[in-house]
Amino acid sequence: MADDTATPSGMIVVDTAAPWTHTPTGVVLPPSLGPFMRTTLSQSSANLVDVSIGYNDNASQTTLTVYVFRAGWPQASLWADRLSQAMAGTVERLGGKLAGEPRFAAFTPSGHASASALRVVQATEGGSIRSTGAVVIPADPWLVTMRMSSNTLSPGELDAALLKAATALTVPAPKTPLPAAVVLAACPDALVFKPAQRGKRDMQHAILAATFIVTAEEEPTKADAQPATAPALCRDPSSDRTRGIYRIPGEADRYVIGIGDAGVTAEVAPNPVSGELKRPAIDLTLTMFERKMVFTPFKSTPTVDQVLQAVQHDRPEAVVTDGQNIEIVP
Repeated sequence: MADDTATPSGMIVVDTAAPWTHTPTGVVLPPSLGPFMRTTLSQSSANLVDVSIGYNDNASQTTLTVYVFRAGWPQASLWADRLSQAMAGTVERLGGKLAGEPRFAAFTPSGHASASALRVVQATEGGSIRSTGAVVIPADPWLVTMRMSSNTLSPGELDAALLKAATALTVPAPKTPLPAAVVLAACPDALVFKPAQRGKRDMQHAILAATFIVTAEEEPTKADAQPATAPALCRDPSSDRTRGIYRIPGEADRYVIGIGDAGVTAEVAPNPVSGELKRPAIDLTLTMFERKMVFTPFKSTPTVDQVLQAVQHDRPEAVVTDGQNIEIVP
């Protein structure tokens, strides 16, 4: 395997003829995937927490990009849903539009014990792209995703090419087999919350919330509602292309906002140790790659707009990096 020499962000220099291993996950990116030749390898941040690898098949005028990144709520159903929305925006920017409904299918990655991955394929009309598709493979707490678009392949041909490329990747199997992936469905009703009152910045809350995040990383089987094994989510009707609002059916005091399509989430949930605080606390946690940011809690479940306003403009109380390093923010 080739060693990588990475700048804090930008291109990663590797031997173009050799496989490259993403060290944090063990995912192996070969110089070719069938007819697709590797052309680029870069990262958007430091420490390989968000890497993209470009492949191209000139003969069929088809592009393939593989992404490896740390993700909030790394469950295939959520991120396949987000990618299906992102594909629509890409096609429209290139002068076309989607034709018909997206087609989802679960599959078993090579060497894995369950069909925990999802792929989605979409036909298009107008513009330069004939078909487009995506794959999501969970590698908790990471995701491996693939985006493929073709000027010539039919949706069926692209689906076959996408599956072949996905099963050719080496993605280490999880220690505990994951549940089979399911296609995410719409929630039967919409979230309706009154604006929530905000608590005060509190060092005790920051320490307890950050410590719980570290404990969940170290002992995931003891944590509540771990994404990899949590029940399938449903999509709230208020979702749109830029943000998806998801929740476990039947739960009204917690939800997850998938922001964009690259693993960023804002999660709202009751604080698991609120009894020790002697007051109700609804936590807000923003996950961006290797960082989890804990914000000042709410006294009841906040609206989606309150959550987005807070993560865009407020200073977190604590930041947990790589699941182990805690910084309390004064």
